[in-house]
Amino acid sequence: QRTHNPLVLGSNPRGSTILTRINCASQATGRWGFFVLRVTDTRWVTRMNSLPTAADVAALMEELAPLELKMEWDNVGLQLGDGKKPVGKILVTLTVTDRIVEQAAAQGVNLIVAHHPLIFRPLYQIRTDTYLGSLVACLVRHEIAVYTCHTNLDTAAYGLNHWLAEELGLEQTGVLVPGSVPGTGIGRVGLIRPRPVAALAEWVQEKLGSDVRIIGPRDRICERVAVCGGSGGDFVGHAVSSGGAALITGDVSYHDALEAVGAGLAVIDAGHHGTEKVMVPHVASYLRERLPTAVQILEDAGEDPFTS
Repeated sequence: QRTHNPLVLGSNPRGSTILTRINCASQATGRWGFFVLRVTDTRWVTRMNSLPTAADVAALMEELAPLELKMEWDNVGLQLGDGKKPVGKILVTLTVTDRIVEQAAAQGVNLIVAHHPLIFRPLYQIRTDTYLGSLVACLVRHEIAVYTCHTNLDTAAYGLNHWLAEELGLEQTGVLVPGSVPGTGIGRVGLIRPRPVAALAEWVQEKLGSDVRIIGPRDRICERVAVCGGSGGDFVGHAVSSGGAALITGDVSYHDALEAVGAGLAVIDAGHHGTEKVMVPHVASYLRERLPTAVQILEDAGEDPFTS
């Protein structure tokens, strides 16, 4: 018996890539195993009767969010751990915090897949009496690898901003700030059922489960809106140019708010955490569909430091 489930994992600027998983039971032993067949520029990789490695999971994540899509200043990819180590349990989260690390260690997690980089600025020392140093030391001690996908997931065609737009019910969507690869870029803009800004803010708060702030006129009717996960205050001008009546984002600064008011744009600030945590269930689902059932995928969006 065997089930053959071909999976086309999105665009890859470097060439065509197809990943196929075959679950098969040996007639001789009755044991179950799996093959992972990957075609990348006509090269094949096969594996049987083994768990995927951290490098295998990284390759899957980079089909969803290719490294080439990251911003120049960003630091993404496998940041900690051995790429050759087998992975039987994965924790998907937004940010690697002390609680997330403690949970991962207690539950026997082999790999954390996070949105925000664990290591962003250069590490000149790893001191265990510092917050970051203690996190790194604990992860190394428990042999937990860390993979991060940040701005490459933000800009991916079917990444974080695509999911945020879907969650908020946008239709006929386009990219707010197009990237170098067609279909990629920061933010999305689209149509919603017409409603006042105040009613839209209530809808956003309900859908995202996050407190919101309203900037600008509450009674303005919104039909075309822009969304940007995380810190989107820099894109007020793009939201205006796109014809949007409102921008839904997080981390809006005082000066960004003044610019929006001056341009007649309403802004709904649902927080950095609130507008990005949508990536956790979607990344977890993406990995469950593509990894063998022997791999357990856990989810924890973590806490919003402004409300927890």
